[in-house]
Amino acid sequence: MKAFKILCVILTILFFGAFLCFAGSGKEEEKASAPAVEKEEAPAPAEDDVYVDEWVIPGINIITGVAAYHGMLNEFGVDLALEEINSAGGIRGKTVRVRWYDEAIQDAARAIAAMSSALDMEPLVIMGPCGDYTKAAMPMAVEEGVYCLSTLTGTDVCKEFQPWTLCFTSEFEPQTLVATDKWVELNPGMKKIVHFINTQSSVWPAIAKAEDKGLHKLGIETVSIDVPNDAVNFGPFAVKALAEKPDGFVFTNHPNGMAKIIIELNKRGWKDNNRMLLSQAALDPTLWSVGEGYLEGVYAWTWYNPVSDNPSWQKLSKRHEETFGVPASFMMVWKGYDELYLIKRAFEDLKITGDPAKLTEERIAIRDYLNNCRDFDGIFGKVDFIDGIRQNPTFLFKIEDNYIANTTILETVY
Repeated sequence: MKAFKILCVILTILFFGAFLCFAGSGKEEEKASAPAVEKEEAPAPAEDDVYVDEWVIPGINIITGVAAYHGMLNEFGVDLALEEINSAGGIRGKTVRVRWYDEAIQDAARAIAAMSSALDMEPLVIMGPCGDYTKAAMPMAVEEGVYCLSTLTGTDVCKEFQPWTLCFTSEFEPQTLVATDKWVELNPGMKKIVHFINTQSSVWPAIAKAEDKGLHKLGIETVSIDVPNDAVNFGPFAVKALAEKPDGFVFTNHPNGMAKIIIELNKRGWKDNNRMLLSQAALDPTLWSVGEGYLEGVYAWTWYNPVSDNPSWQKLSKRHEETFGVPASFMMVWKGYDELYLIKRAFEDLKITGDPAKLTEERIAIRDYLNNCRDFDGIFGKVDFIDGIRQNPTFLFKIEDNYIANTTILETVY
């Protein structure tokens, strides 16, 4: 009887064990047979999605040295463009800023160091360089395949590095020919001209050469006088010039020097300011401040219109007047403004991403786009770029009441 009870207990345990095993295996089968729930994956980025959180553009600028105010004006225009672009949503939805590097103006080592620092950023494009030693710095950018908006360097230098440069100054000769022709027409009878030239610059001697060519074509003799950047006493320049018994003067040098020589000439008896022609770099704030009271009747030629009624220019000029006391007139104040808007247009039209894997491809695309950018809506209105050179009109101005008046647009054939 006892053995029978023990047997019953054993059978009961075995029965419940088998039942539990069967039930457990059933649940596992049920679990295994249930369909798997797939996790939702984030959508893959589109091919043209922007890779960066912010666009950082290196700018090579004249921050120190004798022309530091050039760099200050450049940053002034850039700041307005940054303000406008970023408040309107940035470039392709991302904010943009400029990181500046100092090239000074007459220091090859500084220009090279600035370019080296800019290239270390592995940029898509560079704003600048624009100083006299662009020629020393640009080979590095060409080697790396980075397009540079070296816009005010001058076509003679920029052409050496095309297609990797963009130049805002057009061919000098077509412009100087029409400018000198018109000035001589307005002042008949001139036979001999003294030409003040800053030969230390990389740009002004090329402009002066073209101006002389135009005057020689008209049968006018020219005598050159070099005016260095660091000149302090300008009386001797006036004495030397008047000793030539000239019929007029052309100035292709630093605006500060232009104004001071004009003052010295006036003090020594020269009265016919109509027979003075200032070259395209003249119209900057120092001309008006230093030369005030002595510039009446002087002519100046340039390739942009400081009295333009374009709303963008009017806005910049008004801010300049509020800050510096005079309306904007110098080329450096709008250079960076237009550069940033050119970059914006290229990045948006080309759908630039900033993806490091596409760096070489996107650099080339930017280069090819900007070299032949047509109908660009610049600060003075629509303008074309052909083979990396801005196609500019030529303007002749007469100074009245210490500012620009009597604007004449001259037909220029390139």
